[in-house]
Amino acid sequence: MTSTAQAQLDTLRIRSQQKPFPKLPRSSEALGISPAVAQRNSKNLNTPVNIALFGTDSRNSQVEGNADVIIILSINPSTQKIKMSSILRDTYVDIEGIGMNKINAAYAQGGPLLAIKTINQNFALDIKDYIHVDFLSAAAIVDALGGVTIDLKAQELTYLNNYVKEISFEGDIPVAPIMKAGLQKLNGKQAVAYTRIRDAGRGDYDRTDRQKMVLVSLFSSMHGGGVSLLPVFLSKVLPNLETSMNQLSLLSIGSSILNSKTKLIEQGRFPLDSASKGERINNIWYLRTDLKATSTSLYNFIYKDVVPGK
Repeated sequence: MTSTAQAQLDTLRIRSQQKPFPKLPRSSEALGISPAVAQRNSKNLNTPVNIALFGTDSRNSQVEGNADVIIILSINPSTQKIKMSSILRDTYVDIEGIGMNKINAAYAQGGPLLAIKTINQNFALDIKDYIHVDFLSAAAIVDALGGVTIDLKAQELTYLNNYVKEISFEGDIPVAPIMKAGLQKLNGKQAVAYTRIRDAGRGDYDRTDRQKMVLVSLFSSMHGGGVSLLPVFLSKVLPNLETSMNQLSLLSIGSSILNSKTKLIEQGRFPLDSASKGERINNIWYLRTDLKATSTSLYNFIYKDVVPGK
């Protein structure tokens, strides 16, 4: 490790001692991990580490928003494979203590613990940790990594620029509007605005795909960067993350991404079209799904390398 990276790591340690990372209970019961799931995964020596990534629509630290972005990040240290499983935000699930609701409401109602518990209970998973970003921290991370390259469609242009105006409320230098469609690099606020577009294309389906495009572009920027990107990761990325993981785990995850020889990030969107349908209940639109079928599809993708269908 370079002297610069070591100095920045020491700074991160001091900062984390002053403001400890949020803690989650470690017991399977508290996290909604069933005994059957815990036993199933304990028998597999090559079990990937599953981490919940939440992106919320909150504009500041005082407001807890819905989780607009819900992605299960699976990293397998043995195979160096990285997978992203997106969960559609309108998926109709049972939230403990609340009842049936959209899955994105769990974060707003009970923070990361309830959000993780909801995922584990409804989809038979074993998530124990999370990473959370809001609008402003996500924009800062994108800027720190040099932006993201996106092929912007003409039908998305107006919506993106409208969201950019909304996000640029903090009083700093205004973000210039994008004047034309096509392949181009977006800065932090432009990228966040891009992930919020919902009215162009297939609604939340395409919105989820946009979120994945931004994340994949970011991970691709770090992929294989090695020690040269470690100072940026330590000084610019980690301070903008809220996470339950300790420093050692964060650095291990970061090193897995920075040093991975596998360039491809495998992606899946759940529930599959074949196992879900939109339905209005009390005049609110939800995405109903066959939870058992969706749980099986998620398991097969994460653990058995079965590419999800549609």
